[in-house]
Amino acid sequence: MRILHTADWHLGHTLRDHSRQREHEHFLRWLVDTVVERDVDVLLVAGDVFDTANPPPPAWRAWFEFLGELKRARPAIQVVVIAGNHDSGARLEAPRELLAAFDVTVVGGLDFEAGGRLATERLLVPLPGRDGDPGAVCVAIPFLRATDVAAFAPVVLPRPGEPDDEADDEPDDERDPLIEGMRMLHEQVFDAARAALRPGQALVAMAHGYLVGGMLSELSERKVLGGNQHALPVDLFPDECAYVALGHLHRPQPVAGREHVRYSGSPIPLSMPERVHAHHVVFADLEDGRLAKTWSLRVPQLVPMQRIPAHGALTPEAAFAAIEALPPRDPDVDEDLRPLLEVAVRIAEPMPSLGERVATACAAKNVRLARVEVLTAATGDRDRSDAAPPRDLTALQPEELFRLCYAREHEGEVPERLMRAFRELLDEVQHAAGGGMS
Repeated sequence: MRILHTADWHLGHTLRDHSRQREHEHFLRWLVDTVVERDVDVLLVAGDVFDTANPPPPAWRAWFEFLGELKRARPAIQVVVIAGNHDSGARLEAPRELLAAFDVTVVGGLDFEAGGRLATERLLVPLPGRDGDPGAVCVAIPFLRATDVAAFAPVVLPRPGEPDDEADDEPDDERDPLIEGMRMLHEQVFDAARAALRPGQALVAMAHGYLVGGMLSELSERKVLGGNQHALPVDLFPDECAYVALGHLHRPQPVAGREHVRYSGSPIPLSMPERVHAHHVVFADLEDGRLAKTWSLRVPQLVPMQRIPAHGALTPEAAFAAIEALPPRDPDVDEDLRPLLEVAVRIAEPMPSLGERVATACAAKNVRLARVEVLTAATGDRDRSDAAPPRDLTALQPEELFRLCYAREHEGEVPERLMRAFRELLDEVQHAAGGGMS
């Protein structure tokens, strides 16, 4: 059996109002061709299919058209999809009965039976092998929020902002109710999976979250489960798992040195710093109930991402000279295919109009300005007040806006406990309202 593992598509994503639709369409066409060319049996999509909980119509259309093209090109393909922290699990799995007719299984959230028992069978997806081979059982665990895990925690979760007499400065996952709740949930699901396994079948798992030892990508991945202090231990997934397909981190990587526990990474760069990362899909070949090998295939990029300069930062004069040297705007080049550009400028004193001047200079060039990074000459730190031309509060991430408001009112950094409470509240509000913030 050959599995193709991918995640973190973020359909509907924009980068400073620049649509990524053409890039996603290019990736999805390539993915269909790759499934056929590489003789793939199972496609695992480990969360964050969409960029927001309420995706725009073009993103939905791209998703359904992809599934249709995939089924026509590879009729025997099985597809298993879980919701990520950017997805609305309810929306993602709403057409699950219809999709099941096309061998597409979508798991958006947990289901419970009468008496509060977890419906573990909904999280177990049989994967028949080729020509009558035993195949595998896939444990498909969608992204879980603190409220999902609270039902499994051995102690009552403290409310955000309440004092915690047990707290100290050192993380201790053995005493953390969120981590303990995750352990109990995983144990229930994997016990059910062991009972369902037949001789010769492999145990495969899929999940979406931040595991200890994983490397984050700057400016892109949303902090989850109350922040990165709740990174999940890799031993949530038992050793008998032949392969663990993970989503959430955008860099392709194994976790904690375990080659069979992997993030596939995102197929396209979702922030300017991600332009330097490799973007892959991952293959897992299973034989006789075991992992035979894993290997990766790089996703071809449709739109270049450029930085002025390639490393470090320039003075304003040097930056404008570099922009002037860029090719002029070509009317024959499709707007959505122009390179995305980041400009890094180092200044000695505040320049409130710098961002606007950079945007004006780039308007005549064959690029799309995606980010202006402003650093002070003395410290090398980003000057956030000059980072965007002009300052548009609607373009800020909610967490950044919260930090700015707190600094204005209290002249300091947000306490970590208050920051955790804000993240949990934000996550609940966004998904309860089906909002589109990322």
